[in-house]
Amino acid sequence: MHSTIDWESRLEEPNNAEDTEHLSALSVGHYIMAGLTAISAIPLVAWAFAGAKIAEQLANQMALMMGDLSGQTGVDPFAGAPEAMMKDLGTLVIMMTVLSVVLVVVTAIGFFLVGLKLRQHRWWTFCYLSGWGECLMFPFGTILGVFTIIVLSRPGVKRSFGMR
Repeated sequence: MHSTIDWESRLEEPNNAEDTEHLSALSVGHYIMAGLTAISAIPLVAWAFAGAKIAEQLANQMALMMGDLSGQTGVDPFAGAPEAMMKDLGTLVIMMTVLSVVLVVVTAIGFFLVGLKLRQHRWWTFCYLSGWGECLMFPFGTILGVFTIIVLSRPGVKRSFGMR
């Protein structure tokens, strides 16, 4: 007894309940990833405060060890003040943290938008390309991205998004 599957007719089926269920599950997964990504910004802010405090303490210790260097001549971009150098280091730490937090928030918004658009069956290209980008976010993003690509590649799903 040999069973054959007519793949051509299978590919031409209208959007079925399984596709809708998979899109709904992917949408929920993207909402969860958006929340987890947004929460991950909290340690970054704590790291910024700790880094700025450490830079401030190092500046004080360097000033004590090096003494007053302002009377020295020569080319010195910090005018011989270790406090200025460490203040710049603290500024660098804070700026890198702000950049990281902005990147995390934009990523969380992207996850949320993909979840929303999967539920609405809109923006197929955005959702598909986001799935590829999510593959870089090991391990959960990779799993979510692979399943997003697989589900969005189905012809029935493409039709539900208004594609040919």
